[in-house]
Amino acid sequence: MVAPMRRKAAAVTDGVRSGRDSWMTAAAVAKATAGEVLQRGVAAIGVETDTRKDCVGKLFVAIRGEKNDGHAFLEAVVQGGAAGLLVDQPRHELPALDRIAPSRTPFVVRVGDTTQALLDLAAEHRRRMRAKVVGITGSCGKTSTKEWLGAVLAAAMPTVRSPQSFNNQIGVPITLFSIRPDTRAAVVEIGTNAPGEIAQLAGVARPDIGIVTCVAAAHLQGLGSIAGVAKEKSSLPASLPDDGLCILNGDDANCRAMAAATKAEVQFFRVGSASGGGPADWFATDVRFHALGTTFLLQGKRPVTLARLGTHSVYNALAVIAAASRLGVAEETIVEALARLPAASRRLEPKVIAGVTVVDDTYNMNPQSAAAALQALAGMAPGGRRIAVFGEMRELGAESAALHRQVGAEVVRTRQDLLVTVGGGDADAIADGAIAAGLPAARVHRVPDIDAALALLRAEARAGDRVLCKASRGVQLDRLVDRFVADLGAATGGAGAGAAGA
Repeated sequence: MVAPMRRKAAAVTDGVRSGRDSWMTAAAVAKATAGEVLQRGVAAIGVETDTRKDCVGKLFVAIRGEKNDGHAFLEAVVQGGAAGLLVDQPRHELPALDRIAPSRTPFVVRVGDTTQALLDLAAEHRRRMRAKVVGITGSCGKTSTKEWLGAVLAAAMPTVRSPQSFNNQIGVPITLFSIRPDTRAAVVEIGTNAPGEIAQLAGVARPDIGIVTCVAAAHLQGLGSIAGVAKEKSSLPASLPDDGLCILNGDDANCRAMAAATKAEVQFFRVGSASGGGPADWFATDVRFHALGTTFLLQGKRPVTLARLGTHSVYNALAVIAAASRLGVAEETIVEALARLPAASRRLEPKVIAGVTVVDDTYNMNPQSAAAALQALAGMAPGGRRIAVFGEMRELGAESAALHRQVGAEVVRTRQDLLVTVGGGDADAIADGAIAAGLPAARVHRVPDIDAALALLRAEARAGDRVLCKASRGVQLDRLVDRFVADLGAATGGAGAGAAGA
């Protein structure tokens, strides 16, 4: 257990501020990455892979990406004040560094693969720091859970967390490099698109606590099936030490089964009583949606309020409470910090204007998050009609059409009044699924694009209606939301959207 420190939230920084305090000398970097020192220089104070960021005093790792090769920018980062370069080019292919910056020539380490070297370097940095690391994975909710846990822990101790969705072979190392000697906790999001990625990243981050939010149909192109997703996610529990803590969604059978994959202590979280559906260490009852978001009773006793809509937000909150409690944060501090969390942009974000509640959930979409959004829409206070606007879900592989039809059936099960599908393709399968499940065809609208969807909403929506908009990010349904909200505002003399509504 980490004893919390009462302090204001700590900003994420790049590590130590002086090369004298840094371990990243040319020799140490070469040792950590199995590299060769081509040129010596002063120690670096941090690591950077993006030339658009501040590289002064840092080690620049030249990553070879799909679109850009960091080696093409070596002269620019040296001119910008980089203290070191990690490359996979031979010496004769490197620019004349002494000509570029004769008074502050950076050190240079050559490796076989700079992406692997970045991981190796991050693993060494993690080994040298005392911070407790919380690793978070799951098909849905990992980014929100990461953000919430980071905010809660920052209320009690120096904390860093993954910026945005930095959860891959580049993002996880960048997060780990933000850990400073005084950091007490680090919250690291761990994602995957292919088998073996979570095991690799967990091996670098070496989490003390692991959270698996859920297992759902996501990234099936790379993982093949729900069973493949579950197997991949179980790599996080398997990576935990004997004295660690594994926090699992007890309402998800695939997550519950992961208890067998870890030697760490296991705690389950559930929505409902502690006994129904299996044991639970942390549970929520009396879940209610309202104008302020969502309220529930923790352990059936303590009220908790979230400025978010949806039962899935309750699951995220329970995982946060379990992890923060393990790290010594008082329950009162946790509950207060959760209540202060702002509404998330484009994640079930209510925007009320001209009497219409537009629920903007356009950040992304998979079958489970679609079902959660429909459930949240159904649970809002009675009023006008409930209108679900869906685009397609991507990266679902061979099961894509069937999974889209299941979303259509969920539209009927949650008693939505109108369904609009945008863009054709697999989005049409949502309409097919809804009609097959009993929604009258007259209440199903298929439109080819965002312009047609906007025209339909202009004609259909009226005061009191609730309109949910959701699709995979690439569909860009956020453009529909912004244009529709702007039109509603213009129709009422330019009044702005409200912060929340139900």
